[in-house]
Amino acid sequence: MTPMVRSNRSALKARPLLEAPGWSDAARRRLERVIRAGAGRRQPVAFDFDNSIVCGDIGEATLAILARDGFLPPRTAPALISPPFSLPDGSRTAPAQGRDLTEYYERLLGATAHATADPAPLATGYVWAVEAMAGLSVARVAAAAEAARVLGRPGRERPIEVTPGGAVYPAPWFYPEMVELIGVLLDHEYDVWIVSASNVWSVRWMVQRGLNPLLRRACGAVVPPERVIGVSMLLQDARGCWHKDPVLVREDARYARLDPASTVALTLTTKLHFPVPVYSGKVACLWDALGGRPYLAVGDSPGDHAMLRFSRHRLWIARLEKPDYQRATMALRARSRRGDWIFQPTLTRRSPGFVPDPGDLGRRLGDLPSAVRASFEVVGRAGFGLG
Repeated sequence: MTPMVRSNRSALKARPLLEAPGWSDAARRRLERVIRAGAGRRQPVAFDFDNSIVCGDIGEATLAILARDGFLPPRTAPALISPPFSLPDGSRTAPAQGRDLTEYYERLLGATAHATADPAPLATGYVWAVEAMAGLSVARVAAAAEAARVLGRPGRERPIEVTPGGAVYPAPWFYPEMVELIGVLLDHEYDVWIVSASNVWSVRWMVQRGLNPLLRRACGAVVPPERVIGVSMLLQDARGCWHKDPVLVREDARYARLDPASTVALTLTTKLHFPVPVYSGKVACLWDALGGRPYLAVGDSPGDHAMLRFSRHRLWIARLEKPDYQRATMALRARSRRGDWIFQPTLTRRSPGFVPDPGDLGRRLGDLPSAVRASFEVVGRAGFGLG
């Protein structure tokens, strides 16, 4: 990414802002217009993290590492937050019945019997993935996030296998186009926020150890730790006192930078901190932080729909392996208030990364999988500026 020169605003206006090769021409043009229109006014921009800034899910990857390395044995799962239950097909599940704890997590993602009538079907699983870490230290969670981070390689699938034959989760890596976008926004004096349904410590670790070094080289600015919002539990210190992450991150510099010597003495309790940034909870968290709606919001899944609809402008990262996500988003666009909807197609499997044009799909995949073909039919025109 080309560094920006803050003092030469006229030159900035004359040159392209987004130069990474993965952007579609339509997304690039519309984003540059939105950025220039709001520049210099410290307007907030809200990003989802998993599969939006990174390819992959750091919350799931952290859970997988902890389970793989023996820190979350199924037999010790807290009974109050990990009860047995029946799935809609009549099968019964409990933490100790699977190969490892991620099997229980996967079943929680579809636990309710409401099927398509449920507006937030994955919320229970997302929150449980953080609750299950109760009793671990913040330092342990951050170490698992680091183990996942170092496995990630741009443009490649690197699986994290918990148990042979069990669930597999991709090691996350940063989309270079999103690093570029965040750098351009910071250089144009926007306030960047990250609002994630993953545990806050893993996301903050990824930002501090992965994203911020790239941003420093690109534009000399970073995303501060207090602007990373995620799911968190109340924390207990060595004296037995409880702490809230959003307060502690502002008051304790060592905690904010996830210093292991400081965070090893802070353990996760079983008590959630509210509001929880899952589905419409993301809007509640943004309201608490901003007192209003973002200028631009970025997301990739129905879990981001409330945040996107709340925002003035929207960038949708269209995962082409998820045609149901694309149909739901096109329907949301049709009933949303005025403002831009910008579509950027991406792949997350086989040949992961942003897709700049339709021809790139064929070059990378050959015969298109049915899911990718269905998504292209839904968002192709919006994503590639074909109509």
